[in-house]
Amino acid sequence: MGPFYYAKAPARASDSDGGEGVIPMKQNNKNLRFFPTKHRAISRVVLFLPAGPRTIGYLDRAAGGIFTTSRTQAHVHRLTNSLGLNYELLHSHTFRWIHIDLEGQKLITTREYFGKKGRVLNFAKQGYELQIFLPLDQFGREKALEFERILPVQPGLFVRDAA
Repeated sequence: MGPFYYAKAPARASDSDGGEGVIPMKQNNKNLRFFPTKHRAISRVVLFLPAGPRTIGYLDRAAGGIFTTSRTQAHVHRLTNSLGLNYELLHSHTFRWIHIDLEGQKLITTREYFGKKGRVLNFAKQGYELQIFLPLDQFGREKALEFERILPVQPGLFVRDAA
């Protein structure tokens, strides 16, 4: 994990829920920052791209962690009929659930499922960051829970026997 920074919301990425205070937030990527909101357990996730900062969602650290975001049909990758999320967010931060509002349709999955079943695509030439895309038909709370239930449990590799 990276160093702690005192995050302050950038002017261009501000929104109506406040977030003007300064609190210590764990930062893992120079392009991804977490800013406080008026709700103590919720952080605004801001991605810094060459075109400027933009809010990509909210991370609620309560109840096991939920990343929430909204998308439109314009965000759906047409060739794969999938939605993408920031690679660093999915691999560097601890939260369990992903909730996406796709024009009123609620898409729910887990971070583990999204990361393992999704496909990594890079649109750096278009000015975007590395992302993981999950097909729309792969979303679903039950699918994700079933996947996590059948994952093989790997014993600790670096745990020495007490014997």
